[in-house]
Amino acid sequence: MSDPLESSLPVVLVIDDKEFNLRLMRAYLQSEPYQVITCSDPRQALQLVADNPPDLVLLDLMMPVLDGFAVLDLLKKAVPQVPVVVISGLDERDTRLRGLAAGARDYLTKPVDRFELLIRVRNLVALKQAGDALARAVGQLESANRDLNAFAGGLAHDLQQPITTIASFAHVIQKRSGHLLPADDVSHLKRIIGAAGTAHRMIRGLLEFARLGQKTIETVPVDLNQVVQEARSALGHEVQGPAITWTVAPLPPVRGDPSLLLLAFINLLSNGIKYSGTRNQPAIWIDGQAGPGTARAIRIRDNGVGFDMAHADRLFSPFERLHSAAEFEGTGMGLANVRRIMERHGGSVHAESAPDQGATFTLLFRA
Repeated sequence: MSDPLESSLPVVLVIDDKEFNLRLMRAYLQSEPYQVITCSDPRQALQLVADNPPDLVLLDLMMPVLDGFAVLDLLKKAVPQVPVVVISGLDERDTRLRGLAAGARDYLTKPVDRFELLIRVRNLVALKQAGDALARAVGQLESANRDLNAFAGGLAHDLQQPITTIASFAHVIQKRSGHLLPADDVSHLKRIIGAAGTAHRMIRGLLEFARLGQKTIETVPVDLNQVVQEARSALGHEVQGPAITWTVAPLPPVRGDPSLLLLAFINLLSNGIKYSGTRNQPAIWIDGQAGPGTARAIRIRDNGVGFDMAHADRLFSPFERLHSAAEFEGTGMGLANVRRIMERHGGSVHAESAPDQGATFTLLFRA
């Protein structure tokens, strides 16, 4: 086996028990910007791959020390991200299919055409490097997201104390001296207390949003019928106007985190209760269906005030509101949390509506 060189070039590992074939592959590949490592003992090659994964492996099937198919199987277990090209003198259809089924990205028969080999190697190395770059980018994004969640959580926690202090002193002034203040000052004091309460709700929403990004998802079978029942029970105090007409169809089971899905339904049903509360006969419909495979679609529909779909892109963003606080109170965090919960489950949430025509929210659980 040749010694690996310290290099930033893509690494191609050639495994073949015949020295002539190793020299030939090196000669074919030397015109390209690769670091070529050759190995005649597959056992040593497997150790080398475990220590320093290459960008591509060229593997001969016919080796006396260790069967090529066994080597291929061990390679895919040790470094599944590394593409393997089988190069063999066996040209039978069954052998080619067996090699490809075992995980080889490509299959070439000897004698190998140099130009064909270079093209296939070039393409597979480029794909491997693109995959590595994507994995690094995803890792950096996940790290940045964790840092952002930690920062948001810390900031929200730190903001609680001064807001609490403002609200507490305002309440003390209102209680002790409210009767001595001019009407305008009493009004200002009420606005301070109200603003402090709103700030508290926003901080709680921000903390919840940050925690959702950090919580470990443990998926188990979830009975959504039970989840809806618990969510309705938790929201009983929010129904202030006319009694709501509920129409709940049997819902299909899903896999997910029960506590997070309960939070999602509480937010969605609270949304429906709030925006249909101005109707003479408020109504909420809930149904679901199974899609292709095991995919699930759950719909929550209300007959509330609705919204203009031209602004739908803002709907699931933190602190975004399509109605003013004077019309409907809230912090704009509920639907943002629903979207994050569904994303953590590998699913999504979508909304459809029109002004004064109610709104429909659809939860899509992947297959």
